[in-house]
Amino acid sequence: MKALYSDHVTRLTVVRSNVVGRWATVLIAGGYMEGSLVTSPILVEHFSFGWQALELLNFRSRLDAHQLAGETQASLMRGMPKMTNDLPCRGACRDSGSQRDIDAVRIQIRGPLVPAVVVSGDYALGQWYGGGGGETLFKKDGEIWHQLTHGGGAMSTYQMKEYHVPKSAWCPFGVFDASCKSVGENGAATPRPTPR
Repeated sequence: MKALYSDHVTRLTVVRSNVVGRWATVLIAGGYMEGSLVTSPILVEHFSFGWQALELLNFRSRLDAHQLAGETQASLMRGMPKMTNDLPCRGACRDSGSQRDIDAVRIQIRGPLVPAVVVSGDYALGQWYGGGGGETLFKKDGEIWHQLTHGGGAMSTYQMKEYHVPKSAWCPFGVFDASCKSVGENGAATPRPTPR
C-alpha cells in the first residue's frame, strides 16, 4: 500500500493477493504511481525485516528476471491482469550477494519499489522506482552498510570512479556505460575481455 498513493477521493483497496512462500503479488484498486492509475499487480518479497515491494508487474520481463519456477509464476499471476511481453531485462535485474548483506542494504533504500540489490565486495548498488527512479550506492564498513549517494537516474562510470568503486563491480552493478559484453548469473552484464 505504501508504494502507491490515492487521489484523496478513492480509497486504496486490495482486490487480490496471491502468496507463494516468500513471494506474493498484490493487486490494489484506486492507487496511483507517477501520476498514473496502477492496474497491474505489485510483486513483493519477504525479507528478514518484513515484506518489501519489488516490481510493478506490467511487463513480463520484470517477473521473469527473478527466475522463479514456472509453477510459482503461474500461482503468483493467477487471477491477475496479464502482463505485456517485452524485451529481456537489461542491467542488474535481481538480487546478487549474501542474503544478510542484501537485507541490510534493502532496508535502507528509499523508494516505493526496489527491484534489485547487487552486492560486490564492500560495495552495493540498489535500484528503486515509482515516484521517479534511480540508484543508491552503499559501502560496507566492518559489518555496517553506509549510504554513499542516492540519486535519480542510472549511475555511470563517473560516479563509480568518484566513490572509488572497483571496476570489478561495474558490470555486476549493470553500470550502463561500463564496457560489458553479456548477461551473467545475476542478470547483470559481465566484463568484456581486455584486448591484448
